[in-house]
Amino acid sequence: MPATIQSPGEHQPLDNTMGAMLVGIIVSAVLYGISLVQTLFYFNRYRDDAWYLKSLVAITVLFDTVHLCFVSHTIYFYLVSRYYDNGQLDFMIWSVLAEAIPTGFTGALVQTFYTVRVWRLSKKNHVLAVVIMLIVLAQTACGTAWVIISLQLSTFQQLLGISDLTISINALSTAADVIIAASLCFLLAQSRTGFKHSDTMINKLILFGVNTGLATSVCAIASLLSLIASPKTLLYAPFYFCIGRLYSNSLLATLNARNQIRNGSNDAEHMMVSLSQASRDHAVLPTNSKTQRPQNISIRIDTAKDYASDGKEDESSSVTY
Repeated sequence: MPATIQSPGEHQPLDNTMGAMLVGIIVSAVLYGISLVQTLFYFNRYRDDAWYLKSLVAITVLFDTVHLCFVSHTIYFYLVSRYYDNGQLDFMIWSVLAEAIPTGFTGALVQTFYTVRVWRLSKKNHVLAVVIMLIVLAQTACGTAWVIISLQLSTFQQLLGISDLTISINALSTAADVIIAASLCFLLAQSRTGFKHSDTMINKLILFGVNTGLATSVCAIASLLSLIASPKTLLYAPFYFCIGRLYSNSLLATLNARNQIRNGSNDAEHMMVSLSQASRDHAVLPTNSKTQRPQNISIRIDTAKDYASDGKEDESSSVTY
């Protein structure tokens, strides 16, 4: 969270305070541009998605925009508007505190989205879903308390008094990300059937889940470690300012990859090979044989199921051999 830094003072270097913040804002702006491209792709490709998915994407992009405005205002205030007033570096501008609001809400929304996926994939395991949601809600509550308390303070030195709350927020965020990523990978691994094609699809889903969850987890852990190792600086800012953008890009990448993953399980060449093999197996059976024909085996990949806008399940992800 912002501003657990030592008062810069007239002779303090700015490399580990405003310099670190500036680097974080630049990287965050780049990730924001990537999320805008992914958003445009999503609304062009998935026009028939349910309204709640479209609303989720729109809200996360809106929060990203607000966050970038807040942090840009912060760095402009300290490095441009008050460039010749070193004493102003001791005091907190409102935007350096308010930027925690859109970041917190973005993280909570995306983590809730992944929690629903874990719940569906685990065959509605309420215990696991409730545990994850309790961590997400605790993180949101602590973040809200942090903003309320910090807005009543005026200097960075005073903000050091709530550094424990700051560390707790980052620890809860890290725990939620790690549990979600580990749960998705474990549940997908348990879904393997022994059939080469479906297992290949599951392996792709596992790899995709790791790639989308790894960035936010590593960034949250790096932010937490930076806070613990150097709580009086802003060395954690490059990581914290990017967490919200990484959550948004993770969500958009997950939604935009659905067609590619689903189509990977329905290629014509594989279905032709399966049908050809089934025909040969049937041909070698004698007509008077009492041997029962092998039953069809339906392999259902729950994580590839999507809900169309009319509320019906899309069964294009099921593969029948």
